[in-house]
Amino acid sequence: MKKLSLSVLLSTGIVGTSFAVPMVDFKAGIGYVNLSPSGWVKYKGDTVDVKKDLNLGNSKDINAYIQIGLPVLPNIKFEYLPTNYEGTGKVSKTFKFGNYSFTATDTVKSKIDVKQYDLSLFYNLPVPVITPRLGIAVKYLDGYVDVRTVNTNKHERVNINTPIPMVYAGVNVGVPGIPVEIDVEGKGIAYQGNSLVDIKGMGMFTILGIPMIGKAYIGAGYRYQRIKLDNVDGLYSDVKFKGLFGEVGVSF
Repeated sequence: MKKLSLSVLLSTGIVGTSFAVPMVDFKAGIGYVNLSPSGWVKYKGDTVDVKKDLNLGNSKDINAYIQIGLPVLPNIKFEYLPTNYEGTGKVSKTFKFGNYSFTATDTVKSKIDVKQYDLSLFYNLPVPVITPRLGIAVKYLDGYVDVRTVNTNKHERVNINTPIPMVYAGVNVGVPGIPVEIDVEGKGIAYQGNSLVDIKGMGMFTILGIPMIGKAYIGAGYRYQRIKLDNVDGLYSDVKFKGLFGEVGVSF
């Protein structure tokens, strides 16, 4: 999937630069993100700490996006973010997860593997110097939480397959004559005890006047996610994922 995502972005960039469409703006980017987990999950049993009990480490992976700006119609942005948190170790307490009880003597291999697909529709607001963005978005979570003992047959897995509608907002700040921009965007929603927040802020160094492309950038920033679930197919959670990322991209 990593190679596929990169290939799709590069192909899109080549096609877009060779066959630019008047009045239509294209943007594409690819990055590397390092997210650290914290918080807890519960599935038909006890509350389990993702660090102390499940020993989950960081997710280090490639993410990517494509954005299309259309006249009159809202801008369209599609983003793909895979997250994969794994860990192996002795649990710090006895707990029940699903149909099984895991004791403090068990060596447990745990995994949270969730792919995130985001589709955002938004308008740029006509404000000088800064460019605010407002719209709506849908995040589709596709993955699972898996807990199993290393030496026995105790194994529990809960799937996560759900779309989540959200409000989208962002802002880009750039000073004319200086090749530096700051971009912040956030998506979020809260309803019936469930909530999701996804915020990223990035500083960018831009390069203008690139033949057949227009502008390229290299950037770095910080991403914060919080997913709180209240009995979604028996799964409860309050987990946070946060960390640094780097990104490169083009627009034309």
